Amino acid sequence: MSPIAYTDELLNIIKHNLLTAVFQPIVNLRLAELHGYEALTRGPANSPLHNPLQLFDTASKSGNLSKLEFACRDAACKRFSQYEAEGKLFINVSPVSLAEAGYEHGMTDWILSQYSIPAKNIVIELSEQYPLDDYDLLKRSFDHFRDKGFQVAIDDLGAGYAGLKAWSELRPDYVKIDRHFIENINEDPVKREFVRSIQEIANELDCKVIAEGIETAEELAVVHALKIQFGQGYYLGRPKAIPANFHSIQDKLHAIDNPHHNINCLSQTVADMSLSYPAIHKNWSLNRVIDLFHSNKSLRCLPVTEGDTPLGLVERQAVLELMTGRYSRELYGHKSVLGFMNQQAVIVDLNTSLEEVSRKLTTCQSDNLQQDFIITHNQNYYGIGKTSTLLQKITEQQIRYARYANPLSQLPGNVPIYEHVDKLLQQHSAFTIAYFDLNNFKAFNDYYGYNMGDQVLRLLSDILKKMVTSADDFIGHIGGDDFIAVFQQSDWLTCCQQIKQDFEQQVRRFYNAKELSNNGLWHVDRQGQKQFFGLLTLAIGLAQPDVEQCKSHHEVATLAGEAKTQAKLSDSGIFISRRRKPQAELCPNL
Repeated sequence: MSPIAYTDELLNIIKHNLLTAVFQPIVNLRLAELHGYEALTRGPANSPLHNPLQLFDTASKSGNLSKLEFACRDAACKRFSQYEAEGKLFINVSPVSLAEAGYEHGMTDWILSQYSIPAKNIVIELSEQYPLDDYDLLKRSFDHFRDKGFQVAIDDLGAGYAGLKAWSELRPDYVKIDRHFIENINEDPVKREFVRSIQEIANELDCKVIAEGIETAEELAVVHALKIQFGQGYYLGRPKAIPANFHSIQDKLHAIDNPHHNINCLSQTVADMSLSYPAIHKNWSLNRVIDLFHSNKSLRCLPVTEGDTPLGLVERQAVLELMTGRYSRELYGHKSVLGFMNQQAVIVDLNTSLEEVSRKLTTCQSDNLQQDFIITHNQNYYGIGKTSTLLQKITEQQIRYARYANPLSQLPGNVPIYEHVDKLLQQHSAFTIAYFDLNNFKAFNDYYGYNMGDQVLRLLSDILKKMVTSADDFIGHIGGDDFIAVFQQSDWLTCCQQIKQDFEQQVRRFYNAKELSNNGLWHVDRQGQKQFFGLLTLAIGLAQPDVEQCKSHHEVATLAGEAKTQAKLSDSGIFISRRRKPQAELCPNL
């Protein structure tokens, strides 16, 4: 039966309020918290229009789309209010409905007032299901929504030919990447590059990105690795009549790194703590800056820019104190803000580690411990960071670090090692893994005692810390005399050769003169036989896993373990495996 034949059924559903609103969660992947919900609609269960596709197709072809969308908004806001749900509510509006003769601006305001929902909590989502090429109308509509206090979003970016043009013309607050580009993104490098490009454009436009259609943990991990801030999909939560709470989805977030759940925070950066403070141009007068501070009490500072390049900070307290004099405003108000700017403000890239930012803050000339700092992306202004937030995050990181650190070496233990390797695999980031193992350590430990053995292990850990210094690299202590390094830098072989040389030179000081002159010691082996054991040497097995083929740290462990075994048998003590994917079905742990 044609959609037109269901028109009476549609009008009856609208008239008697028979629509059911359901809500799909939208998750902030950086903070691991609920950001909001998209409101979706279902017809009555016993109706031929129960399916939303049939429902909206009938409305579109019968000229009743704006009526249906109004009824959908009413049903969604009513239920959202009943359950006192928190966060943003994303409400769909089709472009073609805006052009219908019966479309009435202001009806959404009326609905919100009925259910006491603040306009700032509403995001009007423009769908491409029924596209419209009248960009003048769309611009006017978006301006109208913004004037009312709503935010706006574009849905299905990449699905239609007009998506990128709409983004450029309308400058929405959010864009949603079409689910096609998220499906199997963990297996498709082309999709990953597309999504990465979208995020880079969004950074330039100060636009938030939502990845739709996340259905697996692997897709979620890649989306997060690409620095997409928000996610939506069946894996995170299906549409339900009762809005989901955070506890119902938190077990799904183990696949991503975030400040609340990630135990491997050794490379956490300031990107997640950036605040979107407005930037002011260097030619602004001090009067204009003072007015902005007075109108927004939460602003502690303002970044001063030339174009998009940050020059420094003007600080609220300093400016307002300057204005306490009787004639201060007359004296200074007309002058450029440049003369009152802190030119020594710390400026860091968003990928800078927390530790590096802390070091910069403590070594700068300012004695203001409450100072804020500027965060950039590609040398352009990105946001503001607070020192108090930085210190809090560093404290949390240190607590998590201590929980999983090896007590002897204070290096990350097994759990952070697993997490780091899995993260690189999920990101498809190439790396080299080095497995360090001591030759003759058991005999040395038995002969000289456990205290001396612990000193040897601390020596090796100190050398690793000294040599492996790149922010992209990682070192860990599996246990006993087994250590791991994960390199993303290119000079990993030179680094390993130097580690081996330094260790074998320095470990000699732990031997007595007699054993040194003999180049080893006599001791009972594991079979109870007296045997000669040479001086301690370091075996290093190296492997370069195929990040497109290896699925977990277990497979990487197999490659590293095989390389270490070969290294212990080789004359040089260093073995580089040519195998990039394990053959064995069962993979040992690192």
